[in-house]
Amino acid sequence: MPSVGRLAVVVVAALVVLAGCGGAPPVAAPAAAGCITTFDPQTDYFPVKAQFEHATNVTLTYERSYRVLTVKQPFPGGAPESYVLLQCGAPRPQLPPELAKAAVIETPVRSIYSASTTQLPMITDIGALDQLTGVATPDYVSDAAVQARIAAGAVRGFATNGQTNGESVLAAVPSVLLSQGTEDPAFPALRAGGVPVIGWAEYLETGPLGQAEWIKVMGALTGHEVDAARVYDDIARRYADVTGKVAGAAPVPVLLGSAYQGSWSVPAGAGTAGILVMDAGGTWSQAANPATGLLPQDLETVFAADGQAGIWLTDGPLPTKAAALAVDARYGTLAAVRNGQVWTRDKRMSPTGGNDIFERGVTHPDEVLADLAAILHPDRLPGHEFVYYRQAAA
Repeated sequence: MPSVGRLAVVVVAALVVLAGCGGAPPVAAPAAAGCITTFDPQTDYFPVKAQFEHATNVTLTYERSYRVLTVKQPFPGGAPESYVLLQCGAPRPQLPPELAKAAVIETPVRSIYSASTTQLPMITDIGALDQLTGVATPDYVSDAAVQARIAAGAVRGFATNGQTNGESVLAAVPSVLLSQGTEDPAFPALRAGGVPVIGWAEYLETGPLGQAEWIKVMGALTGHEVDAARVYDDIARRYADVTGKVAGAAPVPVLLGSAYQGSWSVPAGAGTAGILVMDAGGTWSQAANPATGLLPQDLETVFAADGQAGIWLTDGPLPTKAAALAVDARYGTLAAVRNGQVWTRDKRMSPTGGNDIFERGVTHPDEVLADLAAILHPDRLPGHEFVYYRQAAA
């Protein structure tokens, strides 16, 4: 179980230097609109400095008038990338040699193009929705507030079948495009055309709180660091509350995942999905496996190892027992199918097919954890209202 500490945010008190007294340089926040009106090279314009407790794939360091955002692995196998987040109203700084090629992004950003739906709850939670102007595929969006802005024409789509339309992005000139953790063929042209692209790869974190902690990056981009700190702190606190409720309970055997084209991908114990299940008080054949990804296995192996588990947390939409048997008659031999304990994670689906567990669920792991804990230990969370999971009908 990962430790859950309170958000580490260093708040530097404002030091007012009286005329003629000398002493330390002043420390002040930017102007109310977010931009510096009268630049003072001795002023620290970032009184709130975020630090990461769980996220390991990203860092933020601070100078007086700019932050340096570094994503260690912007996509699988990618080299680290750094970005200079310059407070608007400040002159372009003289950067050290290691940042000579870094994109300089003026913050707070005026417009965000978001390639991943996991970024959207972060934007709405911190009150930065007005800064969102583009999403990759509108049909995949679950958030009602974002859908409303799409319908109003304030947010436009910019990708079809996962491929970025570079011409439309360049025409819109967003302040920044946040990737979905892959290197799109259109990105070099966007960078050359003056549109900064940040390699957004929260999914490469190896824990649910690490993924959620990327909200601090969104806070730095949008000028909502205080709001991001508050939201993350609440998520971490609620996560700890749930783990506390199931602490000491005997682990419940579960069957995880589902078959696809003859293979069954089972989560390893050290990945995000595995950590969530263990923190909820569950166990399965690969719980002790130190890997972080999914482990492809054949159905016979999975059935032998976990087929007698009384609860099945399935990936696929199996609304009824009959639907499960229609997919594969061998599912009828599973204990969870026989006793009616098949749970699917598709309770919150948008009319156009977006699944909110892949949107809000990523940035609110406390809600996913509470659902899982209520399934595995209903006596510990009586009266729980499920958010993402629902029980398949008989």
